[in-house]
Amino acid sequence: MSNDDDNIELTEQTVVGRSMIGPAPVIEFAHYLNFPENGSQVRRQVPAGGATIGRVAPAEIVIASPEVSRRHCRIEIQGDYAMLTDLGSTNGTRIDGVRLERPTALRSGTQFMLGSFAVRYERRVPHEVAQEDELSADLKRAEDYVRAILPQPITTGPIKTEWCFIPSTKLGGDAFGYQYLNENIFTGFLLDVSGHGIGSAMHAANVANALRRRALPGVDFEDPAKVAAGVNEVFPMEEHNGLMFSLWCFAYDLRTRQLKFCAAGHHPSFLVTPETPDPMPLWQRSPVIGMLPFGKWVNGTAEMPPGSKIFIFSDGVFEIVTQDGQQWGMEDLRQIMLQPSQPGVDEPQRLYNAVRAAARPGPLDDDFSVVMVTFD
Repeated sequence: MSNDDDNIELTEQTVVGRSMIGPAPVIEFAHYLNFPENGSQVRRQVPAGGATIGRVAPAEIVIASPEVSRRHCRIEIQGDYAMLTDLGSTNGTRIDGVRLERPTALRSGTQFMLGSFAVRYERRVPHEVAQEDELSADLKRAEDYVRAILPQPITTGPIKTEWCFIPSTKLGGDAFGYQYLNENIFTGFLLDVSGHGIGSAMHAANVANALRRRALPGVDFEDPAKVAAGVNEVFPMEEHNGLMFSLWCFAYDLRTRQLKFCAAGHHPSFLVTPETPDPMPLWQRSPVIGMLPFGKWVNGTAEMPPGSKIFIFSDGVFEIVTQDGQQWGMEDLRQIMLQPSQPGVDEPQRLYNAVRAAARPGPLDDDFSVVMVTFD
């Protein structure tokens, strides 16, 4: 008897269907140059036919710097790539410190130097650049709002003020203010919110408005430590998107010439007097604002002889990386303060000029805020 199973042949078949995934979309790139102009960072798109970079027209991309020759270099677009060629410029074109002697391909993110002037090349998707430009516009509006609430310098009277505020491109959370509480008490503050961007900037503005309007219920604004405790109660980080901030605030009594101050999570300010031109730190340890629901904030005191000055500043003033890659600290700032003043330049601006000259090329990493108060 035969077994039908012996005549059965088992086979496996794999059915392959037609793929429903179409070809990947073609991504079109554009080419951009980024460089500082009039204190701000700007972006210029390189035309498809390339562009000459020079100090004056008819160069397609004009960089009005004495470091740049009239016709300094040329960038050509070759498909998805860019080629950079020096045009016999006086100060040269360099990449990684090497002067260009022949056309050189650029990678996205490459920084090249026209003399000592830095330019960064990018190969980007245009719609991403448009989104970034929109965000930059929002940051600019936030910056304008913060500037609008900053006080005017005081140029007459027994107390005078000068300041310099240069926001970073990412916009940090610096704000400051000062005012007379009455004819005998002058108060002021500088705060620095954690992080960068619109959220930090607007939080700084909200806190500054509360301080200048004295909108802290039951707080004695003649006592800086109580001011710090008051803002800590009103602005807990868990109710403000995790944002906390440092605060250096003071109250000065014109009758006694005594300054009370509180450094809430903030580094020292500096006092300079005619008798002791070496900057003296004003600091007492107190907790940062907003991190904990309670804390102990304490006051320090200092006498203000006629002609005394205090310098209140954010950490963006001294936390910089120099052109040779060194990280600065407060001692480096103190050494700049010891340098002689410059005729026609106020001290906050002189400090900024010195820091800007020492820092690596490009915008500073954080907001630069200095307030100088003079007690005559």
